[in-house]
Order: sequence, then structure tokens, then C-alpha cells
Amino acid sequence: MKVGGRDFDLTKQEVEARMTGEDPELIQKHMIEVNGQMFPPKQVLGHVTGWERTTFTTMEAQRVLTRIGFVCTEARAGRIRKAGQFLMDSVRDSVQDTVSDHGDEQFQRGFTAAAGIALRQIQKRLDDLREQMKGKGLSQAEQAFYAHLDELKSEIEADCDRFWRGSRVDWRPPKPVAKGVIRRTDETGS
Repeated sequence: MKVGGRDFDLTKQEVEARMTGEDPELIQKHMIEVNGQMFPPKQVLGHVTGWERTTFTTMEAQRVLTRIGFVCTEARAGRIRKAGQFLMDSVRDSVQDTVSDHGDEQFQRGFTAAAGIALRQIQKRLDDLREQMKGKGLSQAEQAFYAHLDELKSEIEADCDRFWRGSRVDWRPPKPVAKGVIRRTDETGS
């Protein structure tokens, strides 16, 4: 096939072999999975052909790579929304039986607990990445992951807010209380 007047005759397996060991660059909008990692399509086509990226468009890269068997998707509209929807569906499914058995108050507690579990896991990963930023820093792929994870957390919170809108229910999990001994001044003799 032709790309910008040049011949392209690589197979999917050849592209995968040439991309082995390559670090993904920051994904802006479009992405393609190669060897279990997500890459911008122009990075893949440019790397495997040696062509300057300014000599072809993202759409051309997607067209060529799709023709040989890769799946190109939009980063934000694709995987993040699917992950967020999966998480929201899981939260709702995990408390669905509780609604019929125990009523609205139990449902709210279940929903809050499930949302808290999911959001704590995302927050832990974000905190780990923030700590890594203080040290050696983040690779471009980790930066993209951080940005996507932060956006996912915001989308989940917004979906939960929409779910409970108008109900006067505060679905948000309570903030953890600091552990330790708190003494009142009258107990210490001060």
C-alpha cells in the first residue's frame, strides 16, 4: 500500500518486532496497542519506517496500521470512558441486591463503600506517581497514565454526583481519620 506516495509493505508481526523495547511517547488523542503497550500511531509508523513524522498525518498512520491488523482508538473517548463505565457499573452491581433486601439507606452505604474502594485504589496509584515525580520523575508513558488516571477519577466522581443529584444524599466516602492519641489539655495536667 502507499502512504504519501511511499510504499509500505510491513506485516503486523514485523511492526511488532520493530517496536519491541520502544517506550511509548505521550498520547494526545489517538492510540494503538502494540505488544501490550499503547502508542501514538505516528510514533509507531515513524519508528518502523524511519520516515519523518511531518511527512504523514495521524489519519494516514491509523489507516495503514488498521489495514495490517491493529486497532486504533481515541484515548479519552475510548479506554478511559470504558474503564470509568466499567467501574461505575461494578459499583452499582455490587450493591444492587442490597437495595431490594435492605432499602435505600443500606443501598447508599453500599454505594458509598464501593465507590470508596474504587476511588481509594485510583488515589493510591496517583499518590504513588506523585511521589515518583519528586524523585526520578515520570517517563512519558507514566505521565500519560497519570493524566488519564486523574481524568478517570474526576469522571467517576462526576458520574456519582449525577447519579445522586437531587436526592440530598452525600455519596462521597468519609475522609480517613488520622490515627494516633489525642489528649485533651485537662487530662495532661496543662
